[in-house]
Amino acid sequence: MAEAFAKNDPLYQHILPDESTRLRVLNIFFHRYIEMLYPYSDLLTTSTHFEAVALVFHSERQTGTVISNVRYMKQIVLAIIKSLPICRIIGVRGFIRGLSILCSMSSLWLSMFGDQKYKHLDMLAVQDQYQGQGYVSKIMTPLLAECRMSNTLCTLETQTPSNLPIYEHYQFRTVKVIPLPNSSLEQYCMAFTPGVAE
Repeated sequence: MAEAFAKNDPLYQHILPDESTRLRVLNIFFHRYIEMLYPYSDLLTTSTHFEAVALVFHSERQTGTVISNVRYMKQIVLAIIKSLPICRIIGVRGFIRGLSILCSMSSLWLSMFGDQKYKHLDMLAVQDQYQGQGYVSKIMTPLLAECRMSNTLCTLETQTPSNLPIYEHYQFRTVKVIPLPNSSLEQYCMAFTPGVAE
């Protein structure tokens, strides 16, 4: 997963401009990030060869109670602490800069859906050698079928404008665009609503 994002994602290229260290940093970051979100998410893959991998957050697993919120915050703090070895690669200043950029590109926009349950496609990566061979569909088709069956929204964010037509093909619509401070990047917030425009 880190390899795909290191090569092709403009957000991580902005956060980590040094190409020679980007992959090492993202290996640590994604390991800790997935570990943090794992209790609330499903890790989907196309096969044991991991041609495509996706992390899907389920809103109902983070119940919003005080205890649940404290547990979630604890997971975040723990993930940040476990990510501190990144400082040896990019320095403390680079680490803090990266955290502040990620915080500005948060998923707070999801509050616009109120208490409606949703699945959030947090990450989706296809290995280079399998791109253009239908592996995105092997993740998206069953995920969206599950959303239709349970009448659940599916949401995602992308900073890559060329991804928009791919997601629009699966009936996702852009519901908000958030500019990233001090850059030309924008976060496209998209939602798939079962039964709408299908």
